[in-house]
Amino acid sequence: MSLLQNAAMPPEPDAREARPGGRVERRKARTRAALLASARELFAEQGVEQTTIARIADGADIAIGSFYNYFRTKEELLDALLEEELAGQLALLQQRQAQVEDPAEKISVAHRHLVRAAASDPDWAWLMVRLEVPYRIAWSVLGAAASRDLEEGIAEGRFEVADLALALKASGGALFAVIHAELMGELRPGADSAHAEGVLRSFGLDREEADEIARRPLPELEPGAGGKR
Repeated sequence: MSLLQNAAMPPEPDAREARPGGRVERRKARTRAALLASARELFAEQGVEQTTIARIADGADIAIGSFYNYFRTKEELLDALLEEELAGQLALLQQRQAQVEDPAEKISVAHRHLVRAAASDPDWAWLMVRLEVPYRIAWSVLGAAASRDLEEGIAEGRFEVADLALALKASGGALFAVIHAELMGELRPGADSAHAEGVLRSFGLDREEADEIARRPLPELEPGAGGKR
């Protein structure tokens, strides 16, 4: 090979940079995170239809062509964003649930956590409400965990539910309605407990017990967990 040919060839990437966890992988992870953060803000503010890939790329400070190195379409990015957001909230509420044993209190903690998340992180809440989170995504992330919690309560004799699937849909629908009301400023302080009480009563607990459980101190998150949540 001539010196001229050798000079014209691009340098081979350092194997250490390209390996998993190397510099290239870290840079790609940062860019992907920047795209998700940009989309999160724009989708929450103006919805999916009004948000262009160009705006998302600009918010992430990358060229529009680079977007396609990470996501094939805006809808693929949306799916990834929703899964990440829901998984993040699930991890936080399960951190709270791990501090209690009563299945009824676990249900209460989950619903109260998500209502409070709407108040502390409205961008997250608007993302959920404005996009009307696709059922397949919501169920794959939150639904399976909620079903396990309810089944545990039924097995331990804490709940009386005629139709498990219907009970989950009804409580989930009520949750999203309460989240929307929180965003609209329509709720009074303590709405998270009032909502949890209603869910527990719909699962068969009497009013007095449901009220007592729903007003117990909410288990604390570890310091620094979840940022604004």
